[in-house]
Amino acid sequence: MRKLAVGLCLVAAATLMPVSPAAAVAAGTPGNVAFIRGGNLFVAEPGGTVWQATTGGGYEWPRWRPYSDSMAILKDGNLWVGIYSTYDHAFHATQQITSGAVVGAAAWSPDGNRLAYAQGTFAPTVFIAYFGPASESAKASATVQKVKVDAPLSPAAQRIADRLPKKSQGVVAAAAPTTWHAAKDSLAVAWSPDGRYIAYPNGECFAVFDDCLGMIDLTTWTEVWVAAFGGGGADLDGFATIPAFTADSSRILWTQQTRPRYEADPQISYIHTMSALVTDPFGSQTQVGASGEYSAVPSPAGGTTMLVTSGRNSVAWVARRTGTTRTWLYQGYQHDWQSLP
Repeated sequence: MRKLAVGLCLVAAATLMPVSPAAAVAAGTPGNVAFIRGGNLFVAEPGGTVWQATTGGGYEWPRWRPYSDSMAILKDGNLWVGIYSTYDHAFHATQQITSGAVVGAAAWSPDGNRLAYAQGTFAPTVFIAYFGPASESAKASATVQKVKVDAPLSPAAQRIADRLPKKSQGVVAAAAPTTWHAAKDSLAVAWSPDGRYIAYPNGECFAVFDDCLGMIDLTTWTEVWVAAFGGGGADLDGFATIPAFTADSSRILWTQQTRPRYEADPQISYIHTMSALVTDPFGSQTQVGASGEYSAVPSPAGGTTMLVTSGRNSVAWVARRTGTTRTWLYQGYQHDWQSLP
């Protein structure tokens, strides 16, 4: 059974507090865009000016804290929290969250008081770190205390699992094909703006499938499947990673790449972005944008606009997609869109 670990990032915290959905926040105004180029953090202002916020390399996956200039980011494989200063246009790390762990892109709760991240390989564990209000957590370092909480499959997902053959342990340890996109190994998580769901790869569904994406429902502490590939009688091999939610929490988006399992000469598809209703993820799946686009981040203001990464002249670029229109913005990748009041 997969586990969800809850961590408190409060100085001298004496009592473990329950984790429940945070109060939903209203759709924000799109602010700065953070992205990575050559291993360093860059920040683009709405007016178009781009600033290099770090030097030295080793940075990955910036994630803005809602309604603030704070962000979570990976530095040399560990998760840090810090502040982007509009005074010197630099990122200042203030707190290290993990040490020596395999972690992925983090996700803030809609009120900005909690930070979720996945840690581990194959079937990661999700941790939630509690910070408290931004004004408090920025003042001091903290220690993470961990509590294990069960997150079993939802009854509907369990009924599907019971009907499917289980995969062998040999499949679990198999190396990923070298022809898959690097996004296959992403441990990025997402927290829905209404506070109800945390989406992450290879949870309980990993016991049945080779690769999958699920959502933990924080009101029931159960997992709902979103997409699944390989094992268990599935027709496709593939992966579903880098989840994101629309501003109204009605849809979940993710990065996907697939290959037929039973064709004589199966061809791997282009990487692309998928979208589905949160209330019916298996029955409402549809591709959005063009093939070759991935890592979708919907606009904090709602609507159909989103940021994506795609190749341009064999170099990764951040682009803005609105319906059928794509606008190239910045050379880079692993982008995130700041939400302001």
